[in-house]
Amino acid sequence: MFTRTSVAIIIALWCIGTSAAGPPSSYTEADAAWKRSRDKPQYQRYAAEFTQFNNHFHLDEKDGCFSLSPGPVNLFLVITHSDGGEFALIERVLSNVENPKASCFKRTYEGLRTKVPPFLPFVLQMGMG
Repeated sequence: MFTRTSVAIIIALWCIGTSAAGPPSSYTEADAAWKRSRDKPQYQRYAAEFTQFNNHFHLDEKDGCFSLSPGPVNLFLVITHSDGGEFALIERVLSNVENPKASCFKRTYEGLRTKVPPFLPFVLQMGMG
């Protein structure tokens, strides 16, 4: 039988274990994380702000990625903030396909500094036609 103390320790260890897993490292993991957060108001606000940032700087157009391969590319931008600095980092970009268009978008977005999101890790979905 578990005491209150042992239950509290088990819960604390589980929380540490789940946070230690870190940001998603595969497209499937990113998709699951995105599905858990996409309907939250905080997600919607941040996504709208990121879209404005993206459009202002024409990030999706600047490297000519759209012309490199036919068909759409779905991206998940994995945003982290591990250094405590003023900005967050797009640490990883995961795509549903591997082709020159997807590789180009990865180069465009990976390593980009952006506004710190409301929760971490933050997985932002982007569909590139």
